Amino acid sequence: MPNQKLTDYIRNSLAQGKSKEEIYKELLNQGWSIDAIQENFNTMVSKEEREDALKKTIRIIVIIGAILVGAGIFSFIAANWQEITKPVKIFIILAAMLISYAAGWHLKEKMNLPKSGEALILLGVIIYGAGIFLIAQMFHIRANWPDGFILWMIGTIAIAYVMESSPLFCLSILLGIIAVIGHPFGIFTSFRFNSFLLTSSFLLLAATITTFVTGWAMRKKMLPELKKFY
Repeated sequence: MPNQKLTDYIRNSLAQGKSKEEIYKELLNQGWSIDAIQENFNTMVSKEEREDALKKTIRIIVIIGAILVGAGIFSFIAANWQEITKPVKIFIILAAMLISYAAGWHLKEKMNLPKSGEALILLGVIIYGAGIFLIAQMFHIRANWPDGFILWMIGTIAIAYVMESSPLFCLSILLGIIAVIGHPFGIFTSFRFNSFLLTSSFLLLAATITTFVTGWAMRKKMLPELKKFY
């Protein structure tokens, strides 16, 4: 049976930065048995694992909720899209994106609700990506469709870096993979002048540089003991 006094002592010692070996020595000197110490350590680990699992579950639910809300909003707009004028369409896209970003930042930074905040920021990034394709469609912009995913990826990386959001970094990786797979091989093999291929090449270069700089910055922030694995 775990001892609450012993558990509290271990928790406070860990919070002070003491190693497991130091805590063992101190408790053994105080007369505690190895079995009692180990039992309390195991109890703390199990509790932390349950809390982590709960946090991950909540994050997944909130992210899925944000995606469904975004899909519902765009479904409503799409149903009435033809009747809306272009300036109003652009205003709706920009307003929805900025409101999602602002509300997400406020929840995460001011109200200490990181999961809800990240969900709204994710919703803003989804609106940003959808806006790229909707605006291209509105003004009949001729370009390779993977270019839209590159622009989406670059914008997502910028927001992920500012907000230090792991889900957004994962989303940017997915968008980059889609762009690379979707790009025609002609942009690598064609040497004749083609304005669309030139645009794609510049976007690929920009995406490569952005991804490299982001990865370098993330690695600098890693704990020293984790760097050897990457």
